[in-house]
Parts: sequence; C-alpha cells; structure tokens
Amino acid sequence: MKKVVTVNLHETHWLDDEIEIKAYYAGHVLGAAMFYVRVGTESIVYTGDYNMTPDRHLGSAWIDKVRPDVLVTETTYATTVRDSKRSRERDFLTKVYDCVTQGGKVIIPVFALGRAQELCILIETFWDRMGLKVPVYFSAGLTEKANNYYRLFINWTNQKIKDTYIHRNMFDFKHIKPWDRSFADQPGPMVLFATPGMLHIGTSLEVFKKWAHDRKNMVIMPGYCVAGTVGAKVLAGQKVIDLDNFNSIHVGLQVKNLSFSAHADAKGIMQLISQCEPRNVVLVHGEKTKMGYLKSKIMKEFGIPCFDPANGESIDIETSRAIP
Repeated sequence: MKKVVTVNLHETHWLDDEIEIKAYYAGHVLGAAMFYVRVGTESIVYTGDYNMTPDRHLGSAWIDKVRPDVLVTETTYATTVRDSKRSRERDFLTKVYDCVTQGGKVIIPVFALGRAQELCILIETFWDRMGLKVPVYFSAGLTEKANNYYRLFINWTNQKIKDTYIHRNMFDFKHIKPWDRSFADQPGPMVLFATPGMLHIGTSLEVFKKWAHDRKNMVIMPGYCVAGTVGAKVLAGQKVIDLDNFNSIHVGLQVKNLSFSAHADAKGIMQLISQCEPRNVVLVHGEKTKMGYLKSKIMKEFGIPCFDPANGESIDIETSRAIP
C-alpha cells in the first residue's frame, strides 16, 4: 500500500517530466473515474464504466476537450437509446405499487453498488409521499456495506443529496430494512432489493425460486443480464428454466424489464466522443454485433478511425508525431 497514491478528481499528477495523469468524474457508481494519461506527446482516455445521464444520487460523467490520440470507451449499450429517466421512474413506481396493493411480492435483482442505492432512494421517497406501510427490504451483506460507504463519502454524490444532508443522510433509509431469509416465507406483500442483479446465484436467485410460481408476484429487472444467466432467460420469456439436471424453476410471476443501468447508452457514448474530441476510438466491453454498428456510426458522424478489437487482440494505431 505504500506505493498507492490517491487521486482527486480534476487534479493533475506528474510521475516525472513525461507522464501526466488526470481523473474525471464518471458518474457510474460512487468513486468511478475516467482517466486521461499523457506520455510525452501521445495521450489516451480510458473511460471504464460511465454514465452521461444524472440520476437521483450521482451526477453525469464529464470531461474536458482533451483531444486524446485514443479514446477507449465501454459500449455496454452500444445500440440502445433509453426513454427519459422520469418516465422510467414513473413506470417503475406504478408497477411496484400495483403489485403490492394487490397482495403480491416484488423482487428487484440489483448489483450491490449503484443501482441498489438509486432505486432505494426512489422507493423511499415514494413510500414517504404515499404513506405506505408495505415492508421494503434490501439483502444484507454487500448492499449494506455499500450503503455505509455512500454515507461516508456523500461528497461524491450529486448536489441535491449533499443539500439534504443538512437535515438527514438520504442513505439512512426509514422504510427500507435489512433482509432476513425467514421473511421469504411470510405471507403478504413486500418489496425486496436482492443481489446479484443477474439472478444467477445468491439471495436474488434463492428468493426468486420461492416466489416465481405465483402470478400475483413480480420480478423487475433493472439492469443488464449476460446471456446464459437465469436473469437473461427470464427476460427472454422462458416459462421453465433448468438450473441443472435435477432442478428447474416454473415461472408464473409477472416479468418486467425497466433499464436503470448506470452505463451510458448509445446517445451518451456519442456525447462523450463529442466532448473530448479524440483522434481515434477503441470500443470495448460490449457485444460484437452492436459494437460493429456503433463503430460505423462513429466513423460516419465524426470522420475518425474506430476499432472494435476482440478480447486479447492487439491493434496498432498511428499517432501524429510532434517535431521537436
């Protein structure tokens, strides 16, 4: 740990006379950052995961017009353009409310960091406004630890969350309590945020197996699911899902897919390219066919070279050499 150096946002670090490093706000999860690195006359921006749309607890990604030689960007949603955030939130709350008022249970598979906090704030605010008494839970463990970090590093959240901190910390939820496994068998309506987000292991899969048969219940998938996971099969509409040679799940509950992912959509990716004006773009972290479509769109709209290498593939990119 002696060699680890912490980096603040928008602070330039020099390792020597040649190497310059600067971090930019990525808006994906708490602490997420994009990095601009310059060595001599050549530079690169590596985005990692980022989100160009502000939400209820984080701001949007932002970067200077640094004009790097290469921009390496994620492409999780290379061809997706989302509806407005407000309409998705309204749709989400309506579906949850309709289900619990009819006596159903709602399971929302989430990843521990990011979407769990975003949707918890949304539910917390709605429950407060409507005066609802239906119990809401989040699975203990990672989500609980993540909430503790959000309370601790509230200065990384958006301005609205910082302003409310004067009165109370928005991550000290009044209506949302830690989950206990025994609650899954209790009668009556309830809402559960459970990890992981793809329903392949853990609490989310365990509870889904118990609630899946009942038509009154509902699963809301708010994020991306990798092909082959239980979550992906549920979204594909499969009514019988084989877990192994001996166990299967009969899906009778309502299935809803509302994207609250913290990844940039196709519009957001194009927006970032426009912001930083790279000379070359490299697409990573996406599906090959969708990356190919985005690649052709970038080359057409920006008139710059774009690459979509396979995992493990090396590429050569020519950069303009400055004359000393």
